[in-house]
Amino acid sequence: MPSRMCFGLAVPLALISCVLVAKAAEPRVLIDGAKLELVASEPDIVTPVGMTFDSQGRLLVIESHTHQRPDDYEGPQGDRIRMLSDTDGDGRLDSWSTFAEGFRQSMNLMAAGPGRVYLVTRRSVDLLIDENDDGRMDRMETVLRLETKENYPHNALSGIAFDGEGGLFIGLGENFGAPYKLIGTDGSLHADHGGVGTIFRCTADGKNVRRFCNGFWNPFSICRLPSGAVFMVDNDPDSSPPCRLIHTVETGDYGYRFEYSRAGIHPLQAWDGELPGTLPMLAGTGEAPCAVIPHRGFLWVTSWGDHRLERYRLMPNGASFAAEQEIAVQGDTYFRPTGCAVAPDGSLYVADWVDVSYPVHGRGRIWRLSFDQQAERAEFPVVESATHTHWRQQMNAEDPFVRQRVVAHGPMPMTERASFEGDTDLELLVTLQHIRWNGLKVAEPLIRRALQDSEVSSAAKLYLIRWIADERIQGLRNDVEALLDGDLPDERFYLAVLATLEWLDGEPKLRSKSLNDGLLVRELKNASRSPQLHAFALRLVSPDNKYLTLDRLRNYLKSDYEPLRLEAVRTLGLQSNADRFAVLAQVAQDELQGDAVRATAVSALAATEDYADLLASLGEDSSASVRQESLRVQRLTGRVPVAAEDKPEATDLAGWNRILREPGDAEAGQRLFFSAKGARCGVCHQHGGRGGRIGPDLTRLHRSNSREQIIASILQPSREMAPHYQPWKLQTEAGKSLLALRLHKAGDGGKEVYADSDGNQFQISGDEIQVRQASEISIMPSGLEKTVSIAQLRDLVEFLSTGN
Repeated sequence: MPSRMCFGLAVPLALISCVLVAKAAEPRVLIDGAKLELVASEPDIVTPVGMTFDSQGRLLVIESHTHQRPDDYEGPQGDRIRMLSDTDGDGRLDSWSTFAEGFRQSMNLMAAGPGRVYLVTRRSVDLLIDENDDGRMDRMETVLRLETKENYPHNALSGIAFDGEGGLFIGLGENFGAPYKLIGTDGSLHADHGGVGTIFRCTADGKNVRRFCNGFWNPFSICRLPSGAVFMVDNDPDSSPPCRLIHTVETGDYGYRFEYSRAGIHPLQAWDGELPGTLPMLAGTGEAPCAVIPHRGFLWVTSWGDHRLERYRLMPNGASFAAEQEIAVQGDTYFRPTGCAVAPDGSLYVADWVDVSYPVHGRGRIWRLSFDQQAERAEFPVVESATHTHWRQQMNAEDPFVRQRVVAHGPMPMTERASFEGDTDLELLVTLQHIRWNGLKVAEPLIRRALQDSEVSSAAKLYLIRWIADERIQGLRNDVEALLDGDLPDERFYLAVLATLEWLDGEPKLRSKSLNDGLLVRELKNASRSPQLHAFALRLVSPDNKYLTLDRLRNYLKSDYEPLRLEAVRTLGLQSNADRFAVLAQVAQDELQGDAVRATAVSALAATEDYADLLASLGEDSSASVRQESLRVQRLTGRVPVAAEDKPEATDLAGWNRILREPGDAEAGQRLFFSAKGARCGVCHQHGGRGGRIGPDLTRLHRSNSREQIIASILQPSREMAPHYQPWKLQTEAGKSLLALRLHKAGDGGKEVYADSDGNQFQISGDEIQVRQASEISIMPSGLEKTVSIAQLRDLVEFLSTGN
């Protein structure tokens, strides 16, 4: 028998299994009217993955024996499809048998009528046929086959669903960016590379293979509602959580391309619709979702990494949906749900991998979640079904799903044009998307003129830049670089230009991460670049990069371009070098620097106690900005008493909206955002390329939130929390209570990474956590209105409401 090391001793696998299962607590049901019971466990079923019920009500489950199989593993040589049947007619599944065996890297199952089951493996989609209804496969027909040199078990073919028109949806993962061909039975094929996860369509017998949508990491599971809406769950890259629940639409681009980096934070990658032409997720899910199932008016999702079964309530939202997450079942580190299927009696069956180990290990469980009459049953909403003409009329509403309907349903006049003159921004973007998706040719001179045209929006240009990079159009490389000679709209556009140049100039192979500091330092060294571009580069490079010496930063402080001087001071404020404070003190007193630069230097001095006398003197400075910033720092450090103010309670949003209705000082708000004392928003949040990555990037918060919504989120941080920023109350075996946000890192290894309310990250072993419970309290601290003045809060709201 295979063995594992435990306390220095070799222990038989069977014993380890007993120890682990005995230690595991039974998963807790967190919704009303539901009951969870254990149906089966090893040795009857081990390492279960996909599952389905056939037309006779028998449960079919993939039993994996080849997923990263250890050399000393003693199970069957191939994967098996196990069948659980009701042999005595009492309505309970009671007898195990093997329907088929001998497969490799099996991922998913889907029943297809009497005696017919689709099996998805890494390299094929096969139809397994039981011709004589004896519960054993008699023959197999390959419907699709994948040709590629890659062999990792779970990043190729995976999800499968019926398309509602007699055909299939099939999910293909990033395949490590390697070239591949997906080939149908009629010779139709799609060949690609670069690691763009894709959902394909084909007929039930594997003909007419074509793309449906793309831009995924790994589309593990797909489902379709009777209304025609299609959903999938997508695992997340290494550094760009969360995993995604996605409403997929034809021709949709969901932003991910593996070869730009595993991390998912490359400027040419999008994860939530951040780039023009890409679509956002419906909701963030728990880590490592393996199945999405529609049932009882909810979408049910298994989360292998967060040990839970989730359900999502859908609501109409324009041409798509919104979703509310609820945790239905929560387990401990030994609850690892994978596949899920709806039984004929309306209960849910859930496969459980049990252990954190990716290699097969001889453990497994099957659970049944049943519902009584008190259990909630919802209704799936139906998004408006309309004609192509209707969507064209509504296109300028800026709903990306409306635009995608237009892209999907063309036709549109595009290629026989000398320019894009006369198109609105959105019409141009839709035109470009339609050209690209359909593989239509567009002359390079037309793209060149669009890049040079001052009337073409930055969004359309950004789409073109990404297109040039994706297709490696070397003939337009210099045209992309020429964009650096003009004014650029923001840091995202700047980074996209740099990333495209780096991609075109380098080898077309996987990048290890996002743009590195070396490229940004190269831009800082380039004397031909404008002060604006140097300011962008200085904002984005790591503050403690060795190139950013005090002498170099002093040199930037001599620039005539104030934004560059501001970035130099902000960089000094974020460095760890204690000598920086002397430079900041000089800047704070230098009237030639201007009020904004001086005030920013004063704000940065909040991180030290060594300049209290200077701050006191600056409290009487002739500059109002410097004077007010000095007083703010002194109040926050307790050197100056805080003046009493009549403030409403945080729950009185109407009162606060009246008080904060007047505009504030956005520059002062930015200083408060990044200050070492006070709000300290920048510890967890990014804005404009600076700050932490624990919470959401707030750079474009103002585009999707009103001033009132921003005020509410500051005063009542627990009022609305996105599912992917769900905090957890943890109780450890040692009796310690923690409130923290799970940070999803690459791999698992039994260790979980969290961040507390101060932005401090810590790691804890999963088996040390005795109780984990979703918290209704955000880790974002409440009570900010009690520690800052009304004027300062107004400034912070102004900063976040304007994006300046």
